[in-house]
Amino acid sequence: MESRAHAIIAGLFTVLLGAGVILAAVWFSRDDFANVTYVLQSRYDVQGLNPQAPVKLRGVQIGKVQSIDFDSEDPSLILVTISVRGGSRITRGTTAQLGALGITGTSYVNLEDDGKLPAFLPPSTDKSDRIMVRRSLLDEFAVSGQEILFEATKALRQMQALLSDASQKQFVDMFASVQNAAQRVNQMASAVEPGAKSLPAVANDARKLLAGADAALRDVGPVLQDAKTALAGIDKLAREYAQRADVLDRVAKSAEQLGGATQGLAGTANAFAGDVAPRMNLLLDDLARTSRNLDRLLAELSERPQGLVFGRPSGRPGPGEAGFVEPSKK
Repeated sequence: MESRAHAIIAGLFTVLLGAGVILAAVWFSRDDFANVTYVLQSRYDVQGLNPQAPVKLRGVQIGKVQSIDFDSEDPSLILVTISVRGGSRITRGTTAQLGALGITGTSYVNLEDDGKLPAFLPPSTDKSDRIMVRRSLLDEFAVSGQEILFEATKALRQMQALLSDASQKQFVDMFASVQNAAQRVNQMASAVEPGAKSLPAVANDARKLLAGADAALRDVGPVLQDAKTALAGIDKLAREYAQRADVLDRVAKSAEQLGGATQGLAGTANAFAGDVAPRMNLLLDDLARTSRNLDRLLAELSERPQGLVFGRPSGRPGPGEAGFVEPSKK
């Protein structure tokens, strides 16, 4: 009986122990049932990152790294599979970056969201749903340090070239040239100083001269106006004289035509006889007188063309007329 009781107790203990182990395993692995999986894609080194490394979202731990391996299609890519707590706010704009854990040399994954793509990223291992890994801060510092070192080296080389013997000689020559130029400028200033002192007097004389010229110009204005008026009168007189000369030319042509007609009439008078002859003689006499009068008129106009404008000059007044002056007796 005792052995049977011991067997029952041992069996119950075994069952309870097994149940406890199962419950403990379920208890410690309860988070795995609520986690989801994402894949990170990196073209940079992931040195210091190991499986079970923490995964943080803006500094809050939400999961762990499950595995790290190369992409079978593109060996230059490194794929990092992470397991994070379900319901974590991971969007299509989320990116990853490696951070250092103290001074141990290990790294963790930090997820950041810039808010440009707020759409939710469902858990997936597809290539289109991978999260890109940015260069780590250490890598950025290393690259920046290399660039700074390169620039510093370049600057040192330039300084070395600048401080070479040839450059120093050029600097000395340049300073000497500047000193000589300064001395020449001082000499020129000394030479110009007397003239500069006399400039106020010259300026005063120039102002006086300009004032006199201004007054002279104001005086010349009326004279120029009078000259302009006189020129206009002369122009008008020249046009009138040209018109009178044209009239004289026409009168001379008429006289010539009249002389030709007279000659024709004289020939006709010789051809006719009888009663017409005396009348023609009278007509010829009249025409002859007219011709003489025209000749005298043309002669007077030739001698005094102004007679067309002012008329014939008045003769001397006779006795009993106004303006008569008795000739003196010698």
